[in-house]
Amino acid sequence: LEPRQTRELPARNALVFVSEPLPRPTVLSGRFSGEFDLVLNRMDVDLRISLYEQTSDGHYQLLCEPWAFRASYLADRSERHLLKAGIRQRLPFTSERLLARELARGSRLVMVLAVNKRPDQEINYGSGKDVSEESIADAVPPLRLRWYGGSYVDLPSAAP
Repeated sequence: LEPRQTRELPARNALVFVSEPLPRPTVLSGRFSGEFDLVLNRMDVDLRISLYEQTSDGHYQLLCEPWAFRASYLADRSERHLLKAGIRQRLPFTSERLLARELARGSRLVMVLAVNKRPDQEINYGSGKDVSEESIADAVPPLRLRWYGGSYVDLPSAAP
């Protein structure tokens, strides 16, 4: 399989985080994890995380397929736990995808964090209803999401 390289990121309606250049080759191996510290005005949200290596020549190499997840299932994959609208909360997570790649010296790690609103997928409007029963009328008021500095992502690194 050919690795997917591009000059542009899919960053529409997303936050993009870029590391400093890596001082030495770095191996990523395992699942990434972290915690979101946020307030939203809805009871649920679907998020998507994509990880890239930005090589020293400016190309972006996708490290793993974008991981999309419903926030109300982060604590328990078998039972939905709605979020509290308007309340600051912390949502710990661990990805379901494995990373395995050696990043070159001088490369940067890039994370794209987005609300998942793809037209080819079921859209979660965050009303608290069963998502398959929601409609655009449930999108009022529009989603407002505030991120706090306590949010972080841990990447599984090992010595090369």
